[in-house]
This record gives sequence, structure tokens and C-alpha cells, in this order.
Amino acid sequence: MALMPIYHLKGVPKMDLDRLKGRSELEINRIADQVKVVVEDVRNRGDRAVVEYVKKFDRVDLKPQNLLVSLKEFDRASKTLAKPIKRCIEHAAENIQRFHQAQMPVSSWFTEVDKGILIGQITTPLSSVGLYVPGGRGSFPSTVLMSVIPAKIAGVEKLAICTPPRPDGRVDAAALYAADMLGVHEVFKVGGAQAIAAMAFGTETIPKVDKIVGPGGIWVSAAKRMILNYGNTGIDFIAGPSENLVLADDSANPRYVAADVLIEPEHGSDSAGVVVTTSRALAEKVQSEVEKFIGELPEKPINRRRFATDSIAKYGAIIVTENLDEAIDFVNSYSVEHLEIMTRAPLQTLMQIKNAGSIYLGDYSPCSVGCYACGANHILPTGTGARIFSGLSVRDFIKQIDYSYLSKQGLETINDTIRGLSEYEGFPQHGKAVRVRFE
Repeated sequence: MALMPIYHLKGVPKMDLDRLKGRSELEINRIADQVKVVVEDVRNRGDRAVVEYVKKFDRVDLKPQNLLVSLKEFDRASKTLAKPIKRCIEHAAENIQRFHQAQMPVSSWFTEVDKGILIGQITTPLSSVGLYVPGGRGSFPSTVLMSVIPAKIAGVEKLAICTPPRPDGRVDAAALYAADMLGVHEVFKVGGAQAIAAMAFGTETIPKVDKIVGPGGIWVSAAKRMILNYGNTGIDFIAGPSENLVLADDSANPRYVAADVLIEPEHGSDSAGVVVTTSRALAEKVQSEVEKFIGELPEKPINRRRFATDSIAKYGAIIVTENLDEAIDFVNSYSVEHLEIMTRAPLQTLMQIKNAGSIYLGDYSPCSVGCYACGANHILPTGTGARIFSGLSVRDFIKQIDYSYLSKQGLETINDTIRGLSEYEGFPQHGKAVRVRFE
């Protein structure tokens, strides 16, 4: 049996279709009770609980005073990291900086909505933000760039990073180099649900923040969703296990399609990769190429081959549709994190897409360009979250506050309207506050 099954859309069994569309959300829901125990424990016991979970899940024995990365560790990371990787980080940072700088709204604006009534907005940054940077299945200096750069552009003053320690008790050198380069030195060696809880409630060592952003696995995703119930910390959105979908017609190169559909599945067994195509012939060629590419994936030091095989078995498929309109309808319903469009007229196809975290057009735009260096953000909504949310941007780190200025003439202009509505709604003091100004 082929690793990646081919379905005709109208013939996909409902159980398989529900599984494909549900993807990692199914796994996040299954562990919710376990995550709640961790979140509550960290809330109640602070650092003691955090170090116990670091030892349990990361197999690293730390004392509370060692959770914060020291300046010596930053210095060591800078000295040991190879120069070519430093240049990659710096080049990626430049493009990410340019893209996100363009997102920054004006600091203030106003308009006169009626005679003597000026209404406007001012833009202010959030005070403190916690940034989650994954670990364990790989190194993620790119996530440091993707989260810190828009936060800095927005003007956030207090930034703290939580990221899992490696077995030797250290944090990935490239991640530390990126953080140091961007001026963030509050980096804590803690990952998983315990990191999200620590930033949400604060511990003796880890500061409480106003908002938490960043991607993570099912435990991180479940914890981010859970802390919303406590009402004291915001999140960006659920940026859980990675997923991508390639939309292709018969003009697409099957080798490109196959290479790209495996980009996210190599992240982990809970990731997803799907191809939607109008061509059965292309589907069969892609199926064959996928098996070749999986066979070439490494098994050490991290078993990427097993990750890709498992994720394709659970949440992967090649879906054949009758026409492009039917394919686009499925794409909008699936609402994927990363969407690649390989059609004859990708810009025309783009205009019909309503739901996707980030979109990559044409033969030379694999979604890995967004993961690293083209400038677009790779922290994106997963699990159909693209129906509601946009990818991480400067907007996630700012608030826009309305302001109003009325002259006496302006207040006179809406006097009768305010009094009429306040009386109808049953709030007499609202109207009286206007009336006393004319007595």
C-alpha cells in the first residue's frame, strides 16, 4: 500500500475526511486533562513545579536560579556558533525586519465625523509579551526572529523567551545568538505547557506577561487555549503542529509538489501534508515521488523519516477533484497553515482563496521560504484557525485606542440623539451628563 493515499474528493469516506480536516486538533483535545494538571500545578507552586516538569519532560535537572540563561551562556553561544549560520540568521533578520516594518500603522489619526466632533485613534504597544520558541524536535532560531522582530518594531519594552533546554542543560546556540542580536536576554530554559503557565501566571523567576505568542506542539497548544479561561493573559492564536497543502493543476511539476508536501510532515508525527489536484495523472506521479523523498529523509540524529511516514499516514492525502473550483472550495474549507499554489495562473487562483495562514505562489515558492528568510512570518494559525486569524504580525503587539474631542457645538449636534437613546435604553444618567452642560 502506498504511503500517501489518493482519494477522489466525492469518494472520500466521511471518517477519513473528518480526520484530515481535524488533524492535530484531535490530539490537542485528547491531552487537555493532562495539560490542565500541569497548568494548575505551575499556577499554585511556581518555580518548584516548573523545575519538576523540566526534569520530567526534558530530563534536565535544574534549580530555579539556573532557569534564566546567563550572560556567559550567551557569550559561549556567540563564540561557538559557526559564521555561516550567523550570516544566515542576519540575512533572514533583514528581510523579516523590512516586511514587518511595512506593517506598522500610523501612530495616530483623526477625522471630523460631524461639526465639532473629532474622533481618532492612537497606537500603543503592549507592555510585556512572552515568546515561546520550540525545541526538542529541532532548532528554531528562525522563530526567535519571527517573534522578536515584530514585537520590537511595535515597541514592546519587556520581552521574555521560554524555550526547552537540550539534554546537556543548554539552549540552542543559534537561538541564543538571534536573541542576543535582537537585544533579548530574558531567556528561560523551560518548554511545554509548564512554560506557557509560567508566563501566564508568573513564578518567582519567570515574569508574568500580558500576552503569549509563538508556535508549539500539542501540549503548548492545549496550554495556550487553557490559559484564556483564567482571563489574565492573552494569546496570539493556536499555532500548533505544522501543516501544509499544495494546490496543483496538471501544469505542476510532480517532483516539486512531492518535495513540498513533505516540508511540514518532517516536523513531527502530529503534522500534516495534503495535495489537492485536478489531475489524476499528477496525483499518481506525486504519490511515487513522495515515497522516494521519504526514503531519503534522515533517521539520525532525529528520525525525520519516521515523522514524515507517521504524519502522512495519519493526516496526509492526495485528493483529486473534478475541476479547479471544486479544489478551491476544499482548500477554503481545510483552512491550512501553509498553502502553496502551483497552477497555470497562480495569481488568478490566489484571488479565490479565503482561508490560509500564508500563501506561496508558483514553482519557486516552496513554503520553506516563509519558514526562514523571505520575510513573511512563519508563526501562523493551525487547525482551521486561518478561518478566523491572520499570521503573527506587528498588529499582535499593539493596541489601537479610540479618542474623542467634542466642542460645545459638537455636543449640541448629538445632544438630542444621546438623550433619546439613553432614555430608550434606560440609562438616564448618560443623558443627564449631557444635559447639565447646557443648563
